[in-house]
Amino acid sequence: MTTPRRIFRIYHALGRDAETMRDFQQARGEKVSGTVNLLIAKDASKLLRKWGEEMAELCGVLDGSHDDPYIMESTQTFYWGSLYAVVRGLDWETLGFEEQRRAAAGCGIGTVPELKTAVERLVAAGPEVAKPAKLFLMWNCADLIYRRQTPAADQRSLAELMAYDLHEMNGRDYLKPIIERIID
Repeated sequence: MTTPRRIFRIYHALGRDAETMRDFQQARGEKVSGTVNLLIAKDASKLLRKWGEEMAELCGVLDGSHDDPYIMESTQTFYWGSLYAVVRGLDWETLGFEEQRRAAAGCGIGTVPELKTAVERLVAAGPEVAKPAKLFLMWNCADLIYRRQTPAADQRSLAELMAYDLHEMNGRDYLKPIIERIID
């Protein structure tokens, strides 16, 4: 089973080793991965903005105004939130994903319009104010809305979402050593 912890820890390890990964890719004559470049640049404003754009699309999936599948938009927002947290210096334990997952049920965000408003406010606050844990609170609110409005038989489990992301990662050769090292 692939967990959010494992996916985040892969991004965290990549963030720690980004410059070495860049050098390795350049030495092999390969194009440097966009993710590696983002992690080296540490542009928290850009990462927060991209997360906000993807969350707007995820909200669109939830309200029916965006046609991409939930699994795709959900994993993209998890990706951008993870990169944001990594460049802000958080590890899995400090991020508090499980606490944010539990908090989503009682935080007062229960509808797509409420979620859109909260996301817009968070992005507008900028990286000086937007704590990485809040991005994952919003992500978990979206997931909770999805689970409330989608019949159980049609839902993708959290493990399936993360397995989809891991499958995408496995298509990137530069990530294979990290994926093999991070098993839980």
